[in-house]
Amino acid sequence: MTSTQHDHIVLLVDTSYFENLPSWVTDNFTVTQGGYHDGQASRNKLVIFADGSYLEFFNWYDTPPSLDDENLPMRFWGSKRPGLIDFAITDTSHSAEESVDAVNERLSEEPISDAGLGIKFGKPVAGSRKKGDGVEIAWKVTRPEFFQGEKTPSQELFVDGRVDVPFFCHDTTKRTDRVPFTDEKKTTHPCGATGIAACEVLVPGDLLAEYASLYSKIIGSKAEPSDDQRPYTFDIGVPHGSQRAAVVVRAAESERDVRHMHSRGIGFSDLVLTTSSAGPGGNQRRPLGSEGIESTIWLER
Repeated sequence: MTSTQHDHIVLLVDTSYFENLPSWVTDNFTVTQGGYHDGQASRNKLVIFADGSYLEFFNWYDTPPSLDDENLPMRFWGSKRPGLIDFAITDTSHSAEESVDAVNERLSEEPISDAGLGIKFGKPVAGSRKKGDGVEIAWKVTRPEFFQGEKTPSQELFVDGRVDVPFFCHDTTKRTDRVPFTDEKKTTHPCGATGIAACEVLVPGDLLAEYASLYSKIIGSKAEPSDDQRPYTFDIGVPHGSQRAAVVVRAAESERDVRHMHSRGIGFSDLVLTTSSAGPGGNQRRPLGSEGIESTIWLER
């Protein structure tokens, strides 16, 4: 069983959206004020779950940092369009340095190494922000570093920048300061959401096995067996409680999936949240909406 856990989901929104969150957000979730990040023009609001993870509404309120600024890991989101753009994983039993060393060691193991996709992880970089109550919280972010590999997909499948694998986020201050998951007022949501069930990742069908191998090494988890290995499901933990979750790597085969991948690129496509109750009519899984960002977020009993 892997010690890697879901940490948080990054949902990029523009300024007007951020300042006036739509009804699909406010009707379904309790929103907690976040704060402003140090060193760059960004801020956030959070939807915190009882499992210790959270959904981050991330906004550039001014010009994003340059891609040359290596001390600002969030610079990779500067070219992204609104929507689900990234997700973070963590390991609350190991430091950022220990985690990245273990992942890079797995990614260098022959004969498969990084499956020819051109990925390794850089050194952890410190980040921080000040909360509304003045409390300063800090963490370390470890981002993937991309290079041209034998099987790296063409640039046209990285529409607005390459972000096809998650990053790591490790707390250096108390986690409950960053993620107050013990506060029931903040973790109780009208839709009944209690945590992350799965992050789904879309990849080209001819590279499904390669991406599955890559994710297995990053997460430190083997795929759960299925008849045809489509899709690949990887076990992952959550920061609080005994619940287990998943990362699902699947081929873009349906018309919706192909359209999504060609418009937004390879990578994170859908978020599935665990809920305490079924939806209308007893549905076991339903999206929060039929179109837009809300159509990529699902509730699952």
